[in-house]
Amino acid sequence: MNKNLKTALKIIVFFAIGIFIFWLAYRGQDIDSMLNAIKNTKWSWIILSLILGLIGHYSRGMRWRLLLEPCGYSPRDVNMFSSVMIMYLSNMAIPRSGEFIRCGITSKYEGIPFAVSFGTVVTERIADMLVFLALTIVVFATQSNIITQILNENPSIGERLVEMENNIPWIIAALVILAIAGIFAIKFVIKKNIFGIGEKISSTIKNFKQGVFTILKLKKRTQFILHTLFINFVYYFDIYLAFQAFSFTDHLTASCALTVFVLSTYGVVVPSPGGMGTWHFLAIELLALYGVDKDPDGRAFALVTHGVQDVTFLIGGFAMLMLLPLINKNYKPKSKNEPVTQN
Repeated sequence: MNKNLKTALKIIVFFAIGIFIFWLAYRGQDIDSMLNAIKNTKWSWIILSLILGLIGHYSRGMRWRLLLEPCGYSPRDVNMFSSVMIMYLSNMAIPRSGEFIRCGITSKYEGIPFAVSFGTVVTERIADMLVFLALTIVVFATQSNIITQILNENPSIGERLVEMENNIPWIIAALVILAIAGIFAIKFVIKKNIFGIGEKISSTIKNFKQGVFTILKLKKRTQFILHTLFINFVYYFDIYLAFQAFSFTDHLTASCALTVFVLSTYGVVVPSPGGMGTWHFLAIELLALYGVDKDPDGRAFALVTHGVQDVTFLIGGFAMLMLLPLINKNYKPKSKNEPVTQN
């Protein structure tokens, strides 16, 4: 099958999933009542949330720059920020594709080997996962009544969690076996240089390891930690600011915002473009637990909050995509020292 056709089919499938879940969340909605709810939005809070979000995206770019510096590279801030915005744009088309796209951008404009960039991205994700895990524990500890209510109203969730718990040992065993088999297979290919790709694989692995373990050589660890905490704080506080924009949510507390942020984020795990549909559905259901009417208030909140974010990614991502060639027209990347080379 043609590569472009495969890509097109993936985009269609992912959008179909998002649209279907979006339809489930908004079916039967009285459009006029939802529009009336949206008309009363205090847009100053939404704009403030938007500005804070952009600062958070810039912080993500600067954190990535910190990880690339020990590898011998000093990429420009504008390229780091642009790659992050384009990453979000790409995720709106194909979920999880953005990480690969931003690594490709740094490879093209900064001359950084793809494997090195991707290795640092893995380190970033591990750091974010640790922070998010801590926030999840906080939510379960402080909002146990809400969690219990969710499980009582959706018994299938509890059954699936029990099923997953019973299968964890088997899943871990299978992953370990696959990992060991994969390592031996890669070592064999490298040693025998099968199809002449052994050296290429060896070089790629070295670059990838250099990126992953750059955290061990990171001199600005405090800055890295602060950026990581700030990025996750921005995601959370954007929800709280959005609460202030609506009369039906402005009474909700910061702890409510944390619960909505953490639990709705798990909806983004479902492969839909930018969490379309899945995030809306979870946000509406969670707000209902705090007494916010699903129709039209909860749906209006989800539509405005996520919609403004999507418009930001569309405009910002496309703008950076168009401007990058002009910004880097006469730019020659410099490295502080010689990094691991890629054959």
